[in-house]
Amino acid sequence: ELRGFGNLILIKHADGYVSAYAHTENPLVARGDIVTRGQRISSVGATGAVNRPQLHFEIRQGRKSRDPVKYLPQAVASR
Repeated sequence: ELRGFGNLILIKHADGYVSAYAHTENPLVARGDIVTRGQRISSVGATGAVNRPQLHFEIRQGRKSRDPVKYLPQAVASR
């Protein structure tokens, strides 16, 4: 847990990318698990410094944050 983020799941991808999912509840994966596209990894929660369920989502390449819209399917990104 990073301060304020509650339950945090980090997934390593190819080419140094990492996706981060914070404030999760009931994680379904553990450190070292291999996950596949579309696999459920957790449910949205209210852990950390939030008072209602929400999801903090990031994509990082190395230490740089990237715009996640560029990496999501068009149908998801346009919602």
